[in-house]
Amino acid sequence: MNWNSTRRSFDWYSFILGVLFIIAAGIAFVDPASSLMALVAIFGAVALLRGIYEVWFHDDVRRLLGRSPVWLLLMGILDIVIGAFLIFHLGIGMRLLPIFFAIWFIVDSLTGLITSGLLRSFDKRYFWVSIGLDVLGLIVGILLLLKPVVAALTLATLIGIYFFIEGVLHIMRAF
Repeated sequence: MNWNSTRRSFDWYSFILGVLFIIAAGIAFVDPASSLMALVAIFGAVALLRGIYEVWFHDDVRRLLGRSPVWLLLMGILDIVIGAFLIFHLGIGMRLLPIFFAIWFIVDSLTGLITSGLLRSFDKRYFWVSIGLDVLGLIVGILLLLKPVVAALTLATLIGIYFFIEGVLHIMRAF
């Protein structure tokens, strides 16, 4: 079965989300020190949008596979909760962001690895890119969790890297 033959059309939502991720990455790389508060708000907004997308995508996967991937729905709800929290509590979000970010890296990467088997039958190239990025994300997430001080000092750059990776994956998914 070919992934492209089962898709309705170009996925504009995923494409726009990917572009927003890449814009957020650019902000993080250009001026990391002064943009940390803005990055917390952007991180919250992107988490919120991503959660909405995952809940929506859950329904498409359920229709395609004939069963409900509960983990995808739970991940979407978790992203929505984290996003809303960060948007409405920027100060607390800045202090907790290294921990949130590490946990999000780990959970998101594990989710990607768990679901990668589905990708293998649809598109081998996307499967291998996804596996590589998810393994890298898992390693970085664990390192961030073990060294939160380092995470706090390099947070803007790490957020930029994460946003860039997610942007590329979403743009790939759009096609």
